[in-house]
Amino acid sequence: MNNSKEKRSAMRAMIEDWQSSGKSKKEYCLEKGINDARFYYWYSRINGKEDTPRGFIPIERHSGIREIEVFYPNGVKLKVNVDLPLLAQLIRLY
Repeated sequence: MNNSKEKRSAMRAMIEDWQSSGKSKKEYCLEKGINDARFYYWYSRINGKEDTPRGFIPIERHSGIREIEVFYPNGVKLKVNVDLPLLAQLIRLY
């Protein structure tokens, strides 16, 4: 598979095949000779996580906003007052 669209399509077909098989993920991987870590990676990507926006999202300043929530990829959530220098430091920490 040369490009990412072909790979994503093949992995999506594999996930659909597993879902119609009625087997557990582990059983399916063993039967098909698929690396289970790779299967779980693609399963998580196909189930909506691949469309997660990456990079920065612009923040518009509104007078009514008093707090900003920062969600890190590892699950940590921070709620801070609107203090842009502090927010910049928190982003650099990750």
